[in-house]
Amino acid sequence: MVWLNPVDYKKQEYMELRLNAPLGEHIRLDFNPFKISDVSGHEPSWKDWHCYRKPLRVYSPDFDVLVSYFNKVYPIIDASDNTERDSFDVCFDNWIKQDDWIKIIHNIEVDLINYSKVEQDFLKTFIDWIKEALQHTSVIVVEGNL
Repeated sequence: MVWLNPVDYKKQEYMELRLNAPLGEHIRLDFNPFKISDVSGHEPSWKDWHCYRKPLRVYSPDFDVLVSYFNKVYPIIDASDNTERDSFDVCFDNWIKQDDWIKIIHNIEVDLINYSKVEQDFLKTFIDWIKEALQHTSVIVVEGNL
């Protein structure tokens, strides 16, 4: 089961993806798939994007290469309120829709040849995680703590 009960959010098992980030790094991006509700008029709450069993965590400076790809697809329409966002915010929540993730994945895949084997493995692992998460949702909330 990919989704936890909302009260069990502390049981999330973060997959930590590292390239060069030191083990003591605290600045990070958390990738949390949003659990879509089938209840009419449901207002999203924090628990709706903190109930995926295996969210992804990427630390600074490793997320810098990812943010460069995120910004290539901006401006986007934020999935939380349908307003336009001009750029990715490493300090707050970014509600990114499936269509935008597909563009991000494509842009990374096109550039993979320009990276070392280790960097390619990092990016491929990221892509694989995103693709797997998109099997269960159409929105991934990326939270920064910078």
